[in-house]
Amino acid sequence: MGDTTPNVLILHNDERESSELQSLLEHNIDCRASVTWSGLEALRLLQAGHFDVLLTDDYAPDLYIGDLIERAAALVSRPQVIVLSEGSTPAVVSRYQNLGLCTILEKERPRKILQAITAGAVWKQSRTFPPAKNSAPNSPQVFGVKQLN
Repeated sequence: MGDTTPNVLILHNDERESSELQSLLEHNIDCRASVTWSGLEALRLLQAGHFDVLLTDDYAPDLYIGDLIERAAALVSRPQVIVLSEGSTPAVVSRYQNLGLCTILEKERPRKILQAITAGAVWKQSRTFPPAKNSAPNSPQVFGVKQLN
């Protein structure tokens, strides 16, 4: 277990928004954040087993977001998946939330994003998981959030 600093992968096709998310995370919680615009690249990085959290927009230009969520959830070392949506969440993404495969948050709620990443505590648990099938996420414990200005 040991390391309590999460590795966060940000998947967003808008460079300005991905930079803002990376800055938000790095200035407010103790984490290592990386950014990609490509869903296929995100999947490749996740398969390498280096990320605790996938923070993703509800759209990726080169990979259907539902496919990305399912494939991330099937990994032995699966990340906590947080999908950022603008207001109305597409029904297909809601389906994955109902299966316990992801958390859906509104994009314009930075405190909620920070809390969701720190509350999951996925990286404090054993890094080997059975593939998630209809399982509910663990009860959150908030830690590591710095004061927001």
